[in-house]
Amino acid sequence: MAVIENISKLENSSSTLSVTLHKNNFMKDGTYCATVSRNMATFKNILSEIAEDNKGMDPFMLQFAAILIQKKILKMLEQGKAVNVLDLGTLYIAMKCNARGRSEVSGNGKFYIKFTPTSLANDALATLSVDKVVYADGSPEITEISDLSSGRTDGILTTGNPAKIIGSKLKIGGEGSGLFFGPCDSDGKLMKDESTWIKVEDTSIFRNKPTELNFFVPAALEKGKYCIVLRTAYLSDKTFRKNLVEAVSTPVIVTE
Repeated sequence: MAVIENISKLENSSSTLSVTLHKNNFMKDGTYCATVSRNMATFKNILSEIAEDNKGMDPFMLQFAAILIQKKILKMLEQGKAVNVLDLGTLYIAMKCNARGRSEVSGNGKFYIKFTPTSLANDALATLSVDKVVYADGSPEITEISDLSSGRTDGILTTGNPAKIIGSKLKIGGEGSGLFFGPCDSDGKLMKDESTWIKVEDTSIFRNKPTELNFFVPAALEKGKYCIVLRTAYLSDKTFRKNLVEAVSTPVIVTE
């Protein structure tokens, strides 16, 4: 059962759209298949943004109305109906069935929900553009950077504060590996002169996992725009790559 919460404060959801390309192992013709990052906007995100855009609206009444709609949609599904959801698409019921004959067909069924979007929902994607393309060649991938002190996920970090990186294959290990802040040029591109990069000291990394890194932003950084560079040779606790692989983040803003 949904619970009424205070939604008057806007919560940010990630807006970086990244595409990961995987080699097509079925065709073996050099082509790639693509997966798109899933930047989840929660139920609370949506209600918070509506409340933020409509200052005179009572956020609690807004959430109460949304919960009533949610309950009615669930009731319709319980009645075996397909449901049009806000003209964005249709929720409909499908059934898993691997029966080899009539005698094996279950009377209860293994039902699940599928969704068919409308043209209205598909048209919303017309202006999307890709922020980052990643090739799934075993390299690490950075999907989100946040300030642990403030909870901000908009790419603004503060020197000396703890920060978090979310992604895949992030664990740092092996000779020459590490986490670096490299200055960006006026176009937001990483400057290649590594002598200007500032390394995050190993002792400042207090969580080093494949999907999450926690660290303190170097106090030596000046205010400005940086890209975070992650280099690693880690494969397992006893195995390391011969060569380093790296990931470069989208630009972040460092403040003091």
